[in-house]
Amino acid sequence: MIRHLLSAAALGALTLSTACSQPSSTTELQKEEIEQIIRAYLLENPEVLEEAIIELNRRRDAAEAEAKREALLANQVRLEDDPRDYSIGPDDAPVTVVEFFDYRCGPCRASMGWVTSLPERYDGKVRVVFKEFPVIAPQSRDAALAALAAGRQGKYIEMHQALMRDASDMKVEDLEGVAKRIGLDMDKYRADVKSLDVQKQIADVLDLADDIGANATPTFVIGDDFSSGLNPPRLEAKISELLSKAG
Repeated sequence: MIRHLLSAAALGALTLSTACSQPSSTTELQKEEIEQIIRAYLLENPEVLEEAIIELNRRRDAAEAEAKREALLANQVRLEDDPRDYSIGPDDAPVTVVEFFDYRCGPCRASMGWVTSLPERYDGKVRVVFKEFPVIAPQSRDAALAALAAGRQGKYIEMHQALMRDASDMKVEDLEGVAKRIGLDMDKYRADVKSLDVQKQIADVLDLADDIGANATPTFVIGDDFSSGLNPPRLEAKISELLSKAG
């Protein structure tokens, strides 16, 4: 990187001196001299490099944040308005919180009470959309299929909350036990768990997560804001910001 910096500086100096029509040997000599001067200056003033690196990182972070924001806006319909998703809160709420989660994720379990309280706490002005994002273990996928199958019988939220509280290994028999406890038709449940439509829904969420750069659970998306991990103060600040703009 420093070599490129030095070369660029040398070439800039050469451009300024083109009117002199220097021979190529003299040009190379000038280049070496300029490189030595710059090298000596940087060695005497290393803080210049530190400042440059800080600025480079700042610009890189800003570019990544803008790219992520654009990705969220480009995928807003997939995030907030997929008719296959389950949600709580009014459909016309001015703010939508999208959660990507895994039933084997400790922070996801810890966030459940906070997440499910949002519509009531904000007087129906917040809607929460649940995105099954099974990435931690094979049992994660089985649990996600179980939740979506329960949704086919109108009991997604009951199954979601039961699985978030479940301390079992979430083997197939464990999941069937939960399904029985919440009163599902087991023949339909078993058929729906194997449904290609349900499996495709999970595959589509995985693709969406990849498109927006989500790679951790829980991940929350609120408008054009993306947050990995459970950080209620930060998330609530974003909710309040959007509500104030909505009037």
